[in-house]
Amino acid sequence: MPVEDLLIDEPGKIVLLEGNHAMARAVLEAGVSFSSTYPGTPASEIGDILNRLAPKIPNFYSEYSVNEAVALEGAAGASWTGVRALCTMKHVGLNVASDPLHTIAQTGVKGGLVLIMASDAGAYSSQSEQDNRWFSYHTFMPWIEPSTLQEAKDFIVAAFDLSEKYDVPVIVCPSSRICHGMGKVKLKAFKNIPAKGNFVSDMTKYANATFFSVEHKKQLLKKIRKLSRNHIKGKLKKELDGVEFNIVLPGDSKTGIITTGVSYGYTLEALEQLKIFDIPIFRPGLLYPLNDNFVINFIDQFNLERLIIIEELMPFVENRVKEILFDAGIKIELHGKDIFPDYHEFNIDIVRDNLAKILGVETPAHIQKIQKIAKKASTMAPRRDPNWCPGCPHRATFYTLKKVTKDKGVYGCDIGCYAMAIKPPLNMGHWIICMGAGLGIAQGMAHKTDQLVFASIGDSTFFHSGMQGMLNAIYNNSNMTLLVLDNKWTSMTGQQPTQTTGLDSHFQPIQPVDIAAIAKAMGCKYVRKVDPYNVKALQTTLLDAISREGFKVIVCSRECALQADRRRRKKLEQIKRPIPKVIYQIDPERCQKCNECLVILGCPAITKAKDESGEEYYYIESARCTNCGVCYEICPNSAITKTEVNIHLEGID
Repeated sequence: MPVEDLLIDEPGKIVLLEGNHAMARAVLEAGVSFSSTYPGTPASEIGDILNRLAPKIPNFYSEYSVNEAVALEGAAGASWTGVRALCTMKHVGLNVASDPLHTIAQTGVKGGLVLIMASDAGAYSSQSEQDNRWFSYHTFMPWIEPSTLQEAKDFIVAAFDLSEKYDVPVIVCPSSRICHGMGKVKLKAFKNIPAKGNFVSDMTKYANATFFSVEHKKQLLKKIRKLSRNHIKGKLKKELDGVEFNIVLPGDSKTGIITTGVSYGYTLEALEQLKIFDIPIFRPGLLYPLNDNFVINFIDQFNLERLIIIEELMPFVENRVKEILFDAGIKIELHGKDIFPDYHEFNIDIVRDNLAKILGVETPAHIQKIQKIAKKASTMAPRRDPNWCPGCPHRATFYTLKKVTKDKGVYGCDIGCYAMAIKPPLNMGHWIICMGAGLGIAQGMAHKTDQLVFASIGDSTFFHSGMQGMLNAIYNNSNMTLLVLDNKWTSMTGQQPTQTTGLDSHFQPIQPVDIAAIAKAMGCKYVRKVDPYNVKALQTTLLDAISREGFKVIVCSRECALQADRRRRKKLEQIKRPIPKVIYQIDPERCQKCNECLVILGCPAITKAKDESGEEYYYIESARCTNCGVCYEICPNSAITKTEVNIHLEGID
């Protein structure tokens, strides 16, 4: 459904939504007044949707923050005025936010404060698949994990009620499959959103130092224990308007299953495929705190002799269950990570096949047949590795850097589209750790090696966590070169605006930030700004930078090709007159098939085919070409021609 349809206030209506849309809808149903985010897949769309809708929602404010720590601090500030506040990020973003997170947790809230933190088992869009559930033990924050899209929406609304009731921030952790899955969701009524709150000074609550901090921790532990007691007594359900976090499915088998999150759905389908319908299942939705009696009662109620724990990644619930069993003196056969993998995401096949091993049953023949067909088909499907888009300025930047250094440098890479520099044909990233670490590691390395040291960082990452590393390199005169790849957008996570775009969080024009000016203001003596499409100019600048000692900054400024092309196409739709055109073609008579454009540059708009006589030739796909002109500049044989049509007419750029 269109994003604007999320504003429909029709309680009881059932609609088809993506998970991130459902969670954005929860903001309206919870009466949230403030939302902050740093975009990160798989959670990006939540913030994107809220920023798009914010101007249409009375009293609601939403923003893209420069990083997750600032986003969380901003949400806490709003909460302390008494309004409800949401902060959204991906799992590795919690590392960045963990400093304020620990102290804000023990400080408490005034208005409800909820953090949506999307996990990424399988690391499909991340540098790590870390299991963040252990943060609940660090921070003593309630940890909620939905299994369905309906729960994702409803649990967020309940999380705000829980947060205010127990004066504690709450974490809701949807998996990537919840975020990007599609399903039917039943809508509920909107809650009133207050325009403003009012902060009331209270040193005993908000000041965390010495004895105050210890007292805050004591109070937080009391809140969590009270929450846990009320959950087992059934009081929590009443406090949360009938929302129950846990599910218990009865069964006659002496084997029981405890499962969480999306693994719950996989388990149900796996058991159905195995034709097993008598196993009792306990699905906790509130993973922390998990009251001992939920597990003990589950075992006692069904006289269980064996437990199977099914959860993605690390044995978080399994360890908690073992702790409960040990304290209660219960001896029972238990299986979890001794059978199920503790890495990558699960699916129905993984859950079914491992359940079959434990239960001593065979996977049905028709399922095995389907698996064989699917395995064969997967080997036949062409690989679709991540790649830069046609016309991506990063391709030109790294191509030029490779040519200048002849692969004799050390290249620190970072988090963003430019991370694909580590892949063939360029093979230029020597490490990817976390946002800002490309520069951070490089500036330290430069003090202890005579090699040429380079680091690359995007504009969004620069503002997120790169400025500190740059200041440190300037202050300590690290002998290296930093390439800031300013493409004006947070492209990898969905083209959100950055501080250099010239647009605010709601896409209204503002004054863009000048990265080169920041570097100069910090004291960098060598700062240059180059268009990476101008390969010769970039080559000259790089050679000049290499010849000098000290810390150098080169800002490679060129807008993301996708955004530039989209804007150009929109303009073309609006005008009805001829405009100048540029056409690039490969002259087969001149082309020596040297592979400079096809392989070394690796432009996906350039491909090869065979003519009627069977002779191979190279050509440019006009539908994919963005007219960046880089191939024209680098062709050593002048085989790529440039034709300009109607150059006397007014353009649209």
